[in-house]
Amino acid sequence: MSASIEARTSRVLRLTLRGLVLAWAGFWSWFVVMVSLGESPAPPWWIPVAWLAGLTALVVLVWRWPTFGGLVLVAAGVWAALYFDNSGARALLAAPALVIGIGCLALGWRARWLTHAALLVFCVTLAACLAPQDPADLPFRTSSILRHEDGGMRRAFLLEETELAGFPCRDWVWWYEDGRLDNLELARDLAVQGHDFPAGTRLFFDREGRLAHAWLSKDSVIDGRPCRGRLKIDTAFHPNGHVRAFFPPDPLEIDGVPCTASVFHPVYLHPDGRLKQCKLARAVTLDGRTFEKGVTLVLDESGRASL
Repeated sequence: MSASIEARTSRVLRLTLRGLVLAWAGFWSWFVVMVSLGESPAPPWWIPVAWLAGLTALVVLVWRWPTFGGLVLVAAGVWAALYFDNSGARALLAAPALVIGIGCLALGWRARWLTHAALLVFCVTLAACLAPQDPADLPFRTSSILRHEDGGMRRAFLLEETELAGFPCRDWVWWYEDGRLDNLELARDLAVQGHDFPAGTRLFFDREGRLAHAWLSKDSVIDGRPCRGRLKIDTAFHPNGHVRAFFPPDPLEIDGVPCTASVFHPVYLHPDGRLKQCKLARAVTLDGRTFEKGVTLVLDESGRASL
């Protein structure tokens, strides 16, 4: 009787893990495809292909060889947790991989040495993250410091709010090889190069120190445009400081053109602020030509419309 219950439990766990890995991989496959289609210009073809191939391989491994698949998922989860410094990515990408991976290892409990090896790798990685703090590295966490080949700082995690180059910073900070700031997260509300940014916004600068991108911590009006915040949604800037691309939280009209609100279709602007490109929220007629709802309208510098 106990053998029958054990077999039934094992079957239920196997089916549950298969369902979970399908849901997890399916969500991220959809996300990769939608982001790739929504970006303009589109990323190199090999980036979404590599993501989709990797996710497919993980599903196959869990389906056919759950113990080995569990090992790979645990390794992938640890890597994702260390590589992505975003709580959303850790919660939706890394954590499910770790949970499903450990579940697969538990399912194949007979191969105990593999389970022990996975746990050992996890513990060693965790111990590395909790390396003793060197007082000389303050205010940065010792284990987080990554350096350029010349020894200069490349990346580090702040243990407390710290002012760097005039910016109130928190969490992760990145630098270029010459020591200039690459990107940082604001610890407080701050006006930067003529724009008011809320605390928690991550700012990216080009190598000349000009504002290039911002991941707003909440919906904000930047350069007179309503920009969507949270979840690493990008707002981009021209070298002259005006907004180059943004994702509006609600449909809006720019230069007489109704633009849709979408996390996959940004609104692009020319350096002078005029509309350059958007997905139409409704049909519009320009210069005697009708453009249907849902098409991507492109306007050149003279205002001539095309698809």
